[in-house]
Amino acid sequence: MIAVVAAASLAGTAGFVVANSTGGDADQGSVTDSGSTATETDESGEGEAATTVAAADIPGETRGFDDVHTEQPLATTEWLAERLEEGGLHEQGIVLLDVSENLPSSELTPYAEAHIPQAQYLEWSEEFTAPNTREFISAEEFTELGQSLGINEDSTVVLYGDNNNWFAAYASWVFNLYGVEDVVLLDGGLHKWELHDERELVEEVPAVPPGNFAAKPQNHDIRAFQPEVLEIAERNAEAGGDAVAAVNLVDIRSAQEHDGEVGVDPDIFQGEGAAVWGHIPGSVNVTWTQIVDEQTGEFLPAEEIRSIYEAAGVDFENPIIAYCRIGERASHTWFALSQILGEEVKVYDGSWSAWGNSVGVPVANNSGERAGLWGQSGD
Repeated sequence: MIAVVAAASLAGTAGFVVANSTGGDADQGSVTDSGSTATETDESGEGEAATTVAAADIPGETRGFDDVHTEQPLATTEWLAERLEEGGLHEQGIVLLDVSENLPSSELTPYAEAHIPQAQYLEWSEEFTAPNTREFISAEEFTELGQSLGINEDSTVVLYGDNNNWFAAYASWVFNLYGVEDVVLLDGGLHKWELHDERELVEEVPAVPPGNFAAKPQNHDIRAFQPEVLEIAERNAEAGGDAVAAVNLVDIRSAQEHDGEVGVDPDIFQGEGAAVWGHIPGSVNVTWTQIVDEQTGEFLPAEEIRSIYEAAGVDFENPIIAYCRIGERASHTWFALSQILGEEVKVYDGSWSAWGNSVGVPVANNSGERAGLWGQSGD
């Protein structure tokens, strides 16, 4: 039996405020400038708790899934090697970006030491996010970023990175969020190029002329916010944690994180857990590394990927929302399910760092303990 508990937090989470998760009409509370639902106060000064969760007013539009689906989402290392032999990538309409995390445990060469020829480096954690907030830069700022990288309206943007293209896939999702037309991943990433193929790395950093790319408002058809996820989670929680809502929730974290035995994967993160551990009720758990080849880092064939998710309980007749800790690993799953399989998929990038720190949201825990900072397993 899965225990369903309520999460608690010492502070609010950026992007939304949780007042009460019991459902109800939005008009029971007023909407503040930040988009959160406030508490009504009567003449006696006593407040009545609002009954909804509202996302901050983040500019965006709905452009559908056809806006991001592409027939050729992957480029092979052989294809890239041939393009490099032909000469300048920019003259061929190609922008090559290294989006590596350079983890201390990585056996791959950091970009600053050497990289794939003609690749530029993209520091995702600094260049994608606005300062002092948990949100991406504006469309205008993303336009400036894209142009500084030499991206034109007709460019093919090829992304690669370390750790099975973990952060390159995250960049792919963000680029698609802002309407970059042709975004592909180098299948296998730096692992395939450097270790498996043993291809050339260089120290030279390329100089590219400014591009003419213009970003669109965020495509909210591929991004999920907490109110949408909360509605699904509450339906599942009312059913004892079973997935009864007509939307698949896919938790791509490790099994230990999903079950609530640990706050974060100790092999990857240190001390970055949420207040409460576990998963969103009704989620299936498919760790993101299950869908890549251990030897090459390439994605498994499409039908094998589909079979893995079907075996875990994903119903491909329904849309999918993927989440992890902050959205980066979930973007790898988004790429596989959306770009390779062509399914309707959103990333809940608030993920567990938002959900596990929110007051009043339902949490499922398989560990048999009240785990987290306020539970028996917390320190």
